[in-house]
Amino acid sequence: MSVIARRSFVGCPAPLAVEVVELARSFPGLGLAVVRPSSRAFSSWVCVCSFAFELAAVRFAAAAAGQFFGPGSFCVVRFTGRRWRVSVPCLSPAVVVRVCLGRPRLARRFGGRLVLAR
Repeated sequence: MSVIARRSFVGCPAPLAVEVVELARSFPGLGLAVVRPSSRAFSSWVCVCSFAFELAAVRFAAAAAGQFFGPGSFCVVRFTGRRWRVSVPCLSPAVVVRVCLGRPRLARRFGGRLVLAR
């Protein structure tokens, strides 16, 4: 799988959010992927992928870090409530609200963020 990486404002390559979601879909238990602004990410945006299982989240984090950023890099994994969330720095050229599978409440909850549901 080839990765089309673009450069962030600091010159570091970062994947597009859709590339992060494509990779996340290959891991079991993916629930929701949300793109949100981040003051800690070098790209100023992160794609947060939510998993039902810790093992899937840890494996996805390792795969995303290795594929998008190279050896020695990592993505943050944290437990919130009932889900494991992985934050991957990404680029978001245009922020649009997209709600799939008849989930209009998500648009209100994540107002102004890109929401991708399985």
